[in-house]
Amino acid sequence: MTLDELQHILLTGSWEEKEEALTNPRAGLPDREVFALLFEHLKHTNSQIRFFALFQLIRKFHESLTTIDETLVGDIYTLIFDENIPVSDRAIWALSITGDKGLDVLLESYPSATVNDKIKITYAVGKGYFSYRSKDRMNLMLAGLTSNDPQLRFTAMCTMMSNTPVGRSWNNPWNSTEDKSIDFEEVYKIVLPVARDFSQIENNTYREFATRYINWIEGRGRE
Repeated sequence: MTLDELQHILLTGSWEEKEEALTNPRAGLPDREVFALLFEHLKHTNSQIRFFALFQLIRKFHESLTTIDETLVGDIYTLIFDENIPVSDRAIWALSITGDKGLDVLLESYPSATVNDKIKITYAVGKGYFSYRSKDRMNLMLAGLTSNDPQLRFTAMCTMMSNTPVGRSWNNPWNSTEDKSIDFEEVYKIVLPVARDFSQIENNTYREFATRYINWIEGRGRE
């Protein structure tokens, strides 16, 4: 199989045909060429093609993603803002695999980002598997808790709570914090008044999540 033939299948084939083309040992294409082709597809206008490319980069090239340069990291970072939610979620996963480079671009982009982009960045920092730099992540989420924008403040509250010991996803490595020097009692003191404010407003989603977090914080140590 030539690279052009693989390109044609990846652009026009069914998911099964694409999988077959990538896994067929008779294809004989160097990994570096397939890797580069998948990265090209991250910029395609079709969201299904972008999703497939991300899916396969994570699945087949996990180790390669850990060593990519800043330009390729930037290509993945761009997709966390994708309007297609599955693409955006998969981009966060892929960015996490890049390690420090991925986290650095998130942290460096945050101060000058628009509010909507700060919401996405906060979600990515909170959800991504960057627990080895927990303080950096916590500081960004704490910044969001002081925002005047309710959606950013709400996102910061939710991501922060999912990364605390009382969070119900705590045992999931994607929502854990390995830095033992973090004083979560201080974190709870900051989150609690924010949650109480949200618990008093009309928005049902804000109120329900806030009430849940208040119960988690106030009920810690009782279970």
